[in-house]
Amino acid sequence: MKRHTFFTLLALVFLLTSCATIQNKSTSMTNYYSQAPDLSKVTYEGGDGKTLESSVIIKNAGNERNGIAAEYDYITKKYGPKFTNWKPVGQSTSSNNGKKFDVINIITIPGSEKITYYFDITDFYGKL
Repeated sequence: MKRHTFFTLLALVFLLTSCATIQNKSTSMTNYYSQAPDLSKVTYEGGDGKTLESSVIIKNAGNERNGIAAEYDYITKKYGPKFTNWKPVGQSTSSNNGKKFDVINIITIPGSEKITYYFDITDFYGKL
């Protein structure tokens, strides 16, 4: 009977510890995503972003939240307000020669011109 009690107690401790860890991680991720992106250190290098070879290189974003916001900020600087002058219609991530890229498709408003932008996201890819 003592052995059964020991394993039951051990399982209970494991369960409680796991729940606390999941809750702390969940709270921390909620706090992370609820903060506004910080674009104060972001720089744009490279080309105009119209091809993979002339991709816009995003530097100093620090993490994916800031980096993705920087991509949309770049497009907003070119076309004006999102959903007023343009809207996103697709986004994907790819790799080429050891670098990571985001490919963002937009449509202009009015006119419905489809435009694709390539961003080199190697500097911030995978950083939370």
